[in-house]
Amino acid sequence: MRCSRLNVVELYAGTARSSQPFRSWKRCSIALLVDNDRLANKTYLHNFPGSPYLKHDIGRLTAHRIRTLAGGRVDILLGCPPCQGFSDTGTRDPEDPRNSHLARFGYLAETLEPLAVAMENVPLAAATPQFWAFVARMERAGYAWTAGIINAALYGSVQCRQRLVYIALRRDVRAEPRLPPPSHGGYRRYFSYRDRSMKILYGDRPAMLGEAPAPQRIRRMLPWDDDAVGRRNIPYLEEVLDGLPRIGSPAANSLCHRPWAHTRQQLQRMGAVPEGDRWHGGHDHYASSYGRLHRHGLARTITRYFANPGSGRFWHPTENRALTLREAARIQGFPDSFIFLPPNSWAADLVGNALDNSIVTVTYGSIRAALE
Repeated sequence: MRCSRLNVVELYAGTARSSQPFRSWKRCSIALLVDNDRLANKTYLHNFPGSPYLKHDIGRLTAHRIRTLAGGRVDILLGCPPCQGFSDTGTRDPEDPRNSHLARFGYLAETLEPLAVAMENVPLAAATPQFWAFVARMERAGYAWTAGIINAALYGSVQCRQRLVYIALRRDVRAEPRLPPPSHGGYRRYFSYRDRSMKILYGDRPAMLGEAPAPQRIRRMLPWDDDAVGRRNIPYLEEVLDGLPRIGSPAANSLCHRPWAHTRQQLQRMGAVPEGDRWHGGHDHYASSYGRLHRHGLARTITRYFANPGSGRFWHPTENRALTLREAARIQGFPDSFIFLPPNSWAADLVGNALDNSIVTVTYGSIRAALE
């Protein structure tokens, strides 16, 4: 089935990363973005004035109103329902009320009847009853689907961010949803944080790409499970961070490229940590925290807490500070032209909660290939 114009709607939009690549497809119109986060709404509208961005609680938004606001039809529905209740860094509470948003998204998808649906979440969501209830609902509604756990680094990102990606197509589209094989990997050597030496990815993929056992097991439960590694080189961290203006300059300040207010203890603790290593002075924290990145390594998943060295491997490779807001945004794939509004602590939430641009590209490419 072919529509001359495709209306794109993104729910739980945040900074609307999922819908961003659809702006470049001339057949598409960003018809509606919805999120109840005031700062996300304000930030996006600052960057894209006049966009149809509705600040609203999706739990109280009817399908009829979504369709009306989108111009009478929803052709492509995108969404990243809250993941905190499923995440291994969150509560992992099956009774977390935020988990109900997955069912809510399924209800809206079923009612709106778009040609294509894409949903992203944390890998552990695929092991929950909520996800499989969502899948069953979409199958009953007449959708063919596929899903897999995507490692962003294997699609060109500098960070080893893993996400569950689900894509469904309405039966009358007459195409099978597909996820592309990895494009990146190569034979370049990267710094191994476990062995503190330069290695190729093939030598120790789980450790090099930060692939924990649980997501690896869950990956085998899903229709798409590709162990391949692409041929193109994943960028080094230094290549992604290169070219930023000197901290303290007006140009750096305009990009939100400024250091955080670290405590004296944090600076003393991390100042003595060699590049690629971590602080070993205590046992009251996770093994992956208080870590310094390596210029020739990959970044671990950027979270909303990247300003705090105790929350992960977020310390700059050579300078005595955590990643700045702009550096974290670059790792996530935000262009420097995207402006973040103060306060920086709130903007850090937007960056950490955003979808990596390489995963966005996978979703966009899959849907476009099916609907062209």
